[in-house]
Amino acid sequence: MGRRPAFDRASIARATLELVSEGGPRAATIGAIAARLGAPTGSIYHRYPSRELLLAELWLSVVERFNVGFLAVLAGADAKEAGPAAARFWASWTREHPIEARVFLLHRHEDFVPGEWPDAVHERAQRALAAMADGLRAYTRRRFGGASAANLRRVRFAVIDVPQGTLKRYVQAAKPPPAQIDELIDTAVRAVLDAQERGLRRA
Repeated sequence: MGRRPAFDRASIARATLELVSEGGPRAATIGAIAARLGAPTGSIYHRYPSRELLLAELWLSVVERFNVGFLAVLAGADAKEAGPAAARFWASWTREHPIEARVFLLHRHEDFVPGEWPDAVHERAQRALAAMADGLRAYTRRRFGGASAANLRRVRFAVIDVPQGTLKRYVQAAKPPPAQIDELIDTAVRAVLDAQERGLRRA
C-alpha cells in the first residue's frame, strides 16, 4: 500500500481555509499556504494548477457543505416548521463550523475569484446556485401555494437574510452566537412568513 502524500489536497484546503478565516482571501497566497504547511510551494502547485482554482474550490466546498444541511432542513415535511428550522440551522452551523462560517458569512464569492470562474469549477458553481434556487422555490410553493416573485422574496428574506444578518456580527467578533439568538431568529422568521399566510387566508 502506498503512503498517503504528506501534503494532500485535504491538508492544503484546510491550511487555506485557516488563512482565509484569519486574514481574508488575500492572505491565502501560495507562499503563505506553503509556510503554514511547512511544504515547498511546488507541493501546492502539484495538487492545484493555480491559486484561483484552489480558492474557487475552497469557497465551493464550504458552500456545498452548508447547502446540504440547510436544504435538507428546508425540505422538512412540515412546511410551517421547516422555514424557521432552516433559519435556525444557520446559528447551529455557525457554532459547529466557526472557521467555515468566517469564510461563508464575511466574504462573497467575488472576493475569492474575481471575474470568470475557472472552467474546472464553473459547472460546479452553477449547480450549487441552482440547488439553492430550486430548494427555495420548492419550499415557497409548499408554504404559500405558489412561487411568485413576491413570495420568493419573502422566503429568501426570512430564511437567508434574517439569520445571515443576525449572525454576521458574532462571526466578525469571532464569538459563538448566544443561545438566545436561535429564539430571536425563530420569532422573526415566523412573523415574516405567518404574515403572508394570514394575507392569503384573508384573500
